[in-house]
Amino acid sequence: MNYLRIIESEDLHMKEKEFKNVRWGDIYYCDLGVTNGSVQSGMRPVLVVQTNRLNESSPTVVVAAITAVKKKTAMNTHIELNTDCGLKEPSMVMLEQLRTVDKATELDNFVGRITDADKISEIKRGLKFAVGIPVKPKTERKGIVLSLCPRCRSEFQSIPENIVKRLDPFQADKEVCDKCQVGYGYDYMIFKKHHHHAKGGVDNV
Repeated sequence: MNYLRIIESEDLHMKEKEFKNVRWGDIYYCDLGVTNGSVQSGMRPVLVVQTNRLNESSPTVVVAAITAVKKKTAMNTHIELNTDCGLKEPSMVMLEQLRTVDKATELDNFVGRITDADKISEIKRGLKFAVGIPVKPKTERKGIVLSLCPRCRSEFQSIPENIVKRLDPFQADKEVCDKCQVGYGYDYMIFKKHHHHAKGGVDNV
């Protein structure tokens, strides 16, 4: 019996080490168990939405349920996902259905990761809406919102056509960089400069 406990303890330790590198934007399979009503249940993909600062040390992680049944897609918290992130079929993450799960005992196989900058920005806006954090109206200029560390911010600023501005000058907490997924930085709005023509026309480039 003691040998079985040792084996179980070693297996759990291995899983804890494996899931220590869980990152924001990762997709895993997870058994959400039996639930009531409209709460998502059973074995399904989930999206990691917990900040990487906590992911590095916490034994638990906050995830959002993913479903292949796309309903009420106009909701701010329902974000459509394609198969480019590892999912078997086009799906939808439900950011109002958040769950705290144990990394070692409840997370299962790794599926993929959200890497598209526009999709990351869309998910972050949906999360803010879900938990009641004010969301600024989308700018009329076509742009994207990214969290950038100083090095990656400098890369965007080095491109002459880019305008890079802090989204919220009062943002205190740094977030993981959306580009390199290693450094930490603030949220920036990135858009292209307007080009004015002799006839008075304005084009976005």
